[in-house]
Amino acid sequence: MKTKFITAIIALFAAISFGFYNPFTNQTVTGVYQGEEDFNYQFSVTQNGKSSTMTFHYVNDEVLDKYDLDTEDFIGETFAITFEKSIEVYEDEDGNEEESEVLTILDLKLKE
Repeated sequence: MKTKFITAIIALFAAISFGFYNPFTNQTVTGVYQGEEDFNYQFSVTQNGKSSTMTFHYVNDEVLDKYDLDTEDFIGETFAITFEKSIEVYEDEDGNEEESEVLTILDLKLKE
């Protein structure tokens, strides 16, 4: 009986600890909005002294309600961008599985 109880407790702790694991952690960067191109949203960001362009494939609907990124109104504006990375698996023309990293904007905050 004691062994079953200990096993149940260990299983409970294991389940709880795995429940907090999230492989798609949110990240935040500061970037300047460059515009929309081919249904993707482009931001210029500087990290570790290097400037690069980040392309976001998806944007949360609530963000688009707040900031209409499909217009030119916000081009050149600086935002704090909260996003998540995920992996999409698709099939290429030869039937092989390919993986692609996808960035989704979860929140934007206009910096003043």
